[in-house]
Amino acid sequence: MKNVIVTTIITVTLITGSATAQQVNRPLATEGMQSLQMNTLHISKVHVRAMRDFLKRDKTASNVDWMIVETGYVAKYTDENNSNCRTVYNNRGDFVYTIRQYCENQMPRDIRHIVKSQYYDYTITLVEQIEETRRPPVYVVHLEDATTLKNVRVCEREMEVMLEYMKSNL
Repeated sequence: MKNVIVTTIITVTLITGSATAQQVNRPLATEGMQSLQMNTLHISKVHVRAMRDFLKRDKTASNVDWMIVETGYVAKYTDENNSNCRTVYNNRGDFVYTIRQYCENQMPRDIRHIVKSQYYDYTITLVEQIEETRRPPVYVVHLEDATTLKNVRVCEREMEVMLEYMKSNL
């Protein structure tokens, strides 16, 4: 049993590492998401504390898949707005964070206003909302224009550029 778990963890690590090296402009929160699908758990193997918290926290979740990772458990699912979500728990079943991915039309108006007031010529391609215990929500907004890709972070009405890439002219 230990050999199977160790082999699975090594496989996930190798697949995740090679996937992130090849795709620089892929959204941050989705790195390794496909590799996690290989390690789907039966619901009875999920820590009871994690399962209870998840059922209270995300009542409208559908298409839930549980995965085991080296540091705990991950629930990958779709919420009521058809957003792709990932909720992470540690080995003891304690909540760590949730990431929700959605399009521009679903993002909060005030966050959209903050971003668009400075980057009005850019297209918002993806929004990732990160929720942690006792911390304000963080929004990672993926932007694109004709020559540039940017990821900006918005938290407590403050915005900063996290990543910026120039598109090649090939």
